[in-house]
Amino acid sequence: MLKEAHWSAMKSIPEIDEYISNGFVSFALGPIVLPTLYLIGPKLSEAAVRGKEMLSLFELLSTSGRLLNDIQGFKRESQEGKLNAVSLQMINEGMSKEEAITSIKNWITNKRRELLKWVLEENGERTNNIPRACRDLFWKMSTVLNFFYMDEDGFTSQSMAIVVKELLQCPIVLEDDIRS
Repeated sequence: MLKEAHWSAMKSIPEIDEYISNGFVSFALGPIVLPTLYLIGPKLSEAAVRGKEMLSLFELLSTSGRLLNDIQGFKRESQEGKLNAVSLQMINEGMSKEEAITSIKNWITNKRRELLKWVLEENGERTNNIPRACRDLFWKMSTVLNFFYMDEDGFTSQSMAIVVKELLQCPIVLEDDIRS
């Protein structure tokens, strides 16, 4: 976030690759996803936690999340004078807003495909340190992010706040409970 604040203060326009290499970290999934891996069950070795596989899973998930956020937050962030992937594509590549969004959606699709390959591969050259249950967490979080940003920015959405409140406050009634 410091780098993004610096870009804003200096009124500099980064290249999209520089923005993404910083943006996947500033999206801040690390404090949510990474500690959760320790609660899933399988023990993780220090080598696994610090290895290429973990970094790749995290980078793919966080990059697609950052891009989803940027598409849905484009209007608000533009009004605040903030740059994001959509505005950078428009500025650096001379694209229209619609072309930039289409390009970024394709980018997200490719990142999610690559993430799914990492998650599903068994005993391959890429997946030898992270247990499948832990890899599944990355895919499940990717699905949550897609839901969260499906129609609007989930962080500023009133409809999303209502869904979350209902989920937390209303008991879930299972089919067996209804028949009793």
